[in-house]
Amino acid sequence: MFTDYINKIYSSLASVKFDTLAWIVFGSFAALFLITLVLCFVSLKIKQASKRPFLCLVNAYSAVVLAAFLTANELPQSVLAAAIFWVAGYLCYGALCFFSAPPAAKSAATVTLSSMPVQPPALSARPDMPAAKSSVRLEHAISVTDKLLLKNLGKGDRQELEKLKGTLSVLQTKGTLSPLESDILNDNFNALLKLMAKYNI
Repeated sequence: MFTDYINKIYSSLASVKFDTLAWIVFGSFAALFLITLVLCFVSLKIKQASKRPFLCLVNAYSAVVLAAFLTANELPQSVLAAAIFWVAGYLCYGALCFFSAPPAAKSAATVTLSSMPVQPPALSARPDMPAAKSSVRLEHAISVTDKLLLKNLGKGDRQELEKLKGTLSVLQTKGTLSPLESDILNDNFNALLKLMAKYNI
């Protein structure tokens, strides 16, 4: 059945005069080439589009030319005609590429603040706490801690207070406190104030 279908197609092509068949094949290809070329000048979208589909069309038409020439010529002449058409088609493809514009390059993305390296704020120079002042505060804090430990504290409060006393004892041996150690002392003192208010001291 498939062979019969092919034979019908061949009979239909053979019934057409070779000159007419050649004009149809070459004329349709030339029309497609000219339409594409004109669109490259008229439409920016077509101008920037890839021309690879036209290259596929050249390959397909080369096969059509071979088939058309085989209806009236021998195989060597038909192959030669298809090869010449294939070269001409590739030249047309090159012409389309020449008149095409490359895709518009994307504008460089603006550098957002989030992508910029964030420099940590410089710590303001702060003088160390004087030894006399820190000593007074530490002694007062340790004294309050001892008084609180004599109270009937909750288990959590007692554990926290013992931890605070250990930290204060370490700071007491430092003498002059650095800015970081002064912050630690302030935090511990604030925690003591909360416990003092809680247990009425």
